[in-house]
Amino acid sequence: MAEAASRLDVKASFFHFSLPRETRHLFRCRVEDGTLVELTRLPMGYKASPEILQIITSAIAVVTTVAHRLWAAPSLVCIDVWIDNIRIAGSRSDATLWEAQVLRDADSCHASMGEERESDAAQYTFLGVQFDHTHRAVSLSERFVRSVRAMPAPNSLTIAEMEVTASRSLYAAAVLGTRLCDHYFFIEAARRRLSALNGGLCRRHPRPTFRRQRLVWARDYDTSSGIIIGESSSPRKRHRPPSSRMHRSMDGEPFLFQTPATLKLPEGNGGRSLFLSCRRRFARYA
Repeated sequence: MAEAASRLDVKASFFHFSLPRETRHLFRCRVEDGTLVELTRLPMGYKASPEILQIITSAIAVVTTVAHRLWAAPSLVCIDVWIDNIRIAGSRSDATLWEAQVLRDADSCHASMGEERESDAAQYTFLGVQFDHTHRAVSLSERFVRSVRAMPAPNSLTIAEMEVTASRSLYAAAVLGTRLCDHYFFIEAARRRLSALNGGLCRRHPRPTFRRQRLVWARDYDTSSGIIIGESSSPRKRHRPPSSRMHRSMDGEPFLFQTPATLKLPEGNGGRSLFLSCRRRFARYA
């Protein structure tokens, strides 16, 4: 059965979410003249946090983490939600039917959908990832590759740029389904430390616990390849350079397309979904 997907996005700036009376006291604030006001509608657009948008969009798409399973999509339909973006994947008929249901849900709560909607697409880009259902493969989008190539030299990075570099490298490694390096947990700890430094949550130690030279990861990977195939669950084979791992068909190994598109991290490095994590920093990398 042919597979396809639909890609939707919610126009948060045009969506006004009424607050229940029993919760309005939690949304009190003071205006410029000092008057205490109580919001009756949730401020949306750039004023709303990614977590709030994630919950609202998940409810519109009927994701079971926030909605009752009675109204959930069929088991063969995969739904991914990232802040205000929705991806519906499955067979062409199932994806089309559930897209219509999502549009009805959005209309019932007066939510506007973006014009860049894709329906019944076999090839499309979602959150910096290029999906190809025809060849059952995933790869990094051209826009993401350009953003990685545009990063400045490691020895001239600021703390904020170092955090962005670390996060982009981890995201790219998850999409490629390959090991970024042998020190994933060190990179993750360094990224968290950089995030705290950038946010002013901690101060810089006079003797840094890590060297800047060790933050050079993306440079060792050629992200200009076309098709990226996920790692199979077979035992790890001998180490091959990144260029040979990016075209798995050349090695005679079977393709493995991650249909749910959870884009898990490599073996031994955890398997948490990147799409369902509501951390703000990833919103700028897609």
